[in-house]
Amino acid sequence: AVGINAEYGEMTEMTLNGLDKLVQLLESPVFSGLRLELVQPDTNQELFRSLAGILMLLPQSEAFNLLRNRLECVGVVRSAERTNKHSSDVVDAKTLKEMLGHFNEIQARHA
Repeated sequence: AVGINAEYGEMTEMTLNGLDKLVQLLESPVFSGLRLELVQPDTNQELFRSLAGILMLLPQSEAFNLLRNRLECVGVVRSAERTNKHSSDVVDAKTLKEMLGHFNEIQARHA
């Protein structure tokens, strides 16, 4: 996105229309695999940054809203993955069976 802006100086209507069409294409079924790659932060950081750069070039329009919503979804998924990694560390410390046994023991004491 920075390269596009640097090369052309100003965003022309033709360039903006091209970016709009690109966003529409990215939302098509053909690119579902590419969209799924967005949720893999370790391997596809450049893809996410490129799309965020394109978002900054687009005027607020339908394409802008589509791409913004897509990138917000990616952020939510990535946050959930980080949270799951932290919570899985806790689950690894005690197995589910041990935790259920402890729960039943406590429940029996207070019954």
